[in-house]
Amino acid sequence: MLTLTTTHTPLSDAQPGLVRVVLTESSTHRLVETAAGVTEFYYGVGKFEEVTMRRFRIILRGLIQATKSHQIERIAIELPQSRFPKLADQVTGWYYATIAENVLLADYEYTRYKTKKQKREKKDLKEFILCGVTDREAKAALTRGSTVATYMNAARDLANTPGNDLSPTDLGNETKKLLKLKNVTVSVLGEKELRKLKMGALLAVGQGTKSETRLIIAEYWGAGKPSGKHIPEEKRPIVLIGKGITFDSGGLNVKPTGSMHHMHLDMAGGAAVIGALGAMAALGLKKNVVVLVPTAENAISDDSMRAGDIITAMNGTTIEVLHTDAEGRLVLADALTYSARYQPRAIIDVATLTGAALVALGEYASAVMTTDLTLQTILTKLGEQSGDYTWPLPLWDEYKQNLKSNRADIANITQSFSKWGGCIEGGIFLAHFAPKDVPWAHLDIAPRMESVGADKLAKGATGEPARLLVHFVESY
Repeated sequence: MLTLTTTHTPLSDAQPGLVRVVLTESSTHRLVETAAGVTEFYYGVGKFEEVTMRRFRIILRGLIQATKSHQIERIAIELPQSRFPKLADQVTGWYYATIAENVLLADYEYTRYKTKKQKREKKDLKEFILCGVTDREAKAALTRGSTVATYMNAARDLANTPGNDLSPTDLGNETKKLLKLKNVTVSVLGEKELRKLKMGALLAVGQGTKSETRLIIAEYWGAGKPSGKHIPEEKRPIVLIGKGITFDSGGLNVKPTGSMHHMHLDMAGGAAVIGALGAMAALGLKKNVVVLVPTAENAISDDSMRAGDIITAMNGTTIEVLHTDAEGRLVLADALTYSARYQPRAIIDVATLTGAALVALGEYASAVMTTDLTLQTILTKLGEQSGDYTWPLPLWDEYKQNLKSNRADIANITQSFSKWGGCIEGGIFLAHFAPKDVPWAHLDIAPRMESVGADKLAKGATGEPARLLVHFVESY
């Protein structure tokens, strides 16, 4: 496990045995040994004056990947903020938290199922020492960034776990283990309770599997738990809802070959909100936050939800199921209805909802959909600040007609089976269930479900948008 530490001494005085990293403006990397017997790693980053926030994150991650490829175990580096002119207007806290986050995110690998023999084949990076750090604010920011990255990596562990080892019940149990933190309570509702709540949409998705459907509820009362019917504004929680489909076969509308093997990641939204809450609690934020994760397995059996079925959601809306692979919006619908009991200040749902989001945005940003322009602006701006990038898509009234049903109140996809605007279609469906008069946004994180080469991260789950959610709760 990588340890990130600081020292007030300059890099030139770094202790023996460390590889000294020197950033250069070249485009190449090289290891050299000085006449004094000191090993130095020259890491090329291009012109310092051209390094932006986005580029800075990739530089840090690329450095970690490069040192690991050389099987270097201990490195020391100086990274004064003044070296990068375009980062000069960023506060010290952002700068050093960003260093910690991206170093630890880049170091992460999912090795749970690797045999001991394979694990022994390479050396791990064990220590990252940041030299010349004397500022208390910088040290505090490094601790903060480390905390966020630790819980983000825990979310990645959850999402990377295969479906045979992570049922909805398992996810509930793992959530309880991860969130054993001050002011946090976790409860898990089983199918008996869900039937009493009339969560027909959530239950329908999971009815084809032997794994019981669950609703995971995690509450963090950092600003003090409110009492009474009328909750004061400052005590009203922010509700974060994460899709928790532990494996998605597509149901009877089964996914094609090549589109199913990574569907253990279909609970990445649920993992992200769980990880975000863990970071908030560990940081001791003076906020109230509730996390809801409706979790089920979308399996195939003679009990499975059928295309053409009509189901009734918790709020009484009847839904015509035109496609069983549009199941994520069904489980989120009941969670959105349930969220109203908390009298929330704001609601954000996070889901790997549609492949159409990838078509719209590619692989580098999640789609944000909301009718609240203030919320849209905040999430887009904080996406840049945090590194969990988002980009808006519209939820105009014109799109509502696409979900009209001849037999029920609403259909879960368009009756024409059109390939146009599928990402927006998912947002329009969810808007029907979002509590009225509460700021709400939907994040379709399908583009960021898995890392891509340019991310300079290990293959698999990214843990996004946990950083964005922490920033949002802090500032909202």
